[in-house]
Amino acid sequence: MSLAALRQQLAELVEGTRPALPGLPTGFAALDAVLPDHGLPRGRLTEIAGTPGSGRTTIARQLVATTLHAGWWVAYIDASRTLAARDWAALGAHDSLWVVRPDTPQRGAWCADVLLRSGAFGLVILDGAPALSREIAVRLVRLARASDAAFVLLAPDNQHAGVAGALQLRVQRARAKRTTEPLDLTARLEGQVRAPASPPAPAPMSPRRLLISVEKGGPPARVEVPCAADESRHAARGVRENPQIPDRRGVARRDRNKRGARAGGAGERAIRRGDVALG
Repeated sequence: MSLAALRQQLAELVEGTRPALPGLPTGFAALDAVLPDHGLPRGRLTEIAGTPGSGRTTIARQLVATTLHAGWWVAYIDASRTLAARDWAALGAHDSLWVVRPDTPQRGAWCADVLLRSGAFGLVILDGAPALSREIAVRLVRLARASDAAFVLLAPDNQHAGVAGALQLRVQRARAKRTTEPLDLTARLEGQVRAPASPPAPAPMSPRRLLISVEKGGPPARVEVPCAADESRHAARGVRENPQIPDRRGVARRDRNKRGARAGGAGERAIRRGDVALG
């Protein structure tokens, strides 16, 4: 048996003797009810996958708000530099929230390494980084285990870290349902109900909901959670974006090969805080 395999077996044996830690609540009661630890597992990797616009960032924002409310420090690594500051303005009053924007997406994993190694954060989210190799993902999970932090990776549907035991959540938009009143067709045919002279108004749509599939970490389950209205756009505090940080939403998908040359300013480094300025 090789030395590396022996170390792996010893690590798994030691890990098996550690007491189970309560999970971090997600902010969605229906989702917490089906998760093994009644929340996101600490010391492990959670992959939240979905197509663009599926609601991954919405889930992450709710998770961050719930974790901050519980008193934990949170680090959000915006590797692709596409995070909209106004959507997170309501959370800007928390000093325990760090938003990290590396110079290039490839530096996202390095930022996660430093933040997890510090042991100061209960939740570290890596968003928009290139696919992690298995070696890097395993190292980050070990750092999360050492600091009892929940490590979350936001990724597309077809991008998985390949770490054994990782919790995988797949997010998609649930189909909206129109609320309509039942129509008595028999009465219409008998002439008892007249057709309206003007076209009827469109039927109201029910509130948007997200469909989350729990694919690993326990029995397969699918839950629907409400997609709450974005209250951060109506925050009472004055919010402005840092003029040194360009708004690059959408650009990352159009020129993915050129992001490294365009991202960042001359005075910006791999880890920084303060992309959202509060006044």
